[in-house]
Amino acid sequence: MDTTTTTAIPTRLWVLRFAALAHLAAILWEGATAGQLVTFNEAALPLHYYGAFGVHAMAVLQLAAALWYWNSAGRGGGVPRTLMLVSGLAFLLGFPQAALGTYGPLQAHVPLALVLTGAAVWAAVLAWRRP
Repeated sequence: MDTTTTTAIPTRLWVLRFAALAHLAAILWEGATAGQLVTFNEAALPLHYYGAFGVHAMAVLQLAAALWYWNSAGRGGGVPRTLMLVSGLAFLLGFPQAALGTYGPLQAHVPLALVLTGAAVWAAVLAWRRP
């Protein structure tokens, strides 16, 4: 007799997982193109510039998915709420981080990029935990 049980993972959680990985991929793209800029490859500048729009778009997708997941979980505490808050933090951090890249010193742009990356990784880890 098989005593193992499987529970289907809800669609909203799969959407959130996809969004978190897409957000991380966009941030990884930004890091790769930033590395090219540090080596004075100016051809990477438009790739880095337009990649920032991808980071913002994926942050919106992740936040929307996190809100959907939190709402469907009853708007309580725990992992769904933490995921929603961390996704919101990652979304909000993207704006000053991008503005500092365009108008501010790189000494602030780069550390804030690391904080943004940490928030995105934190959200992805939470999204891929067992439900």
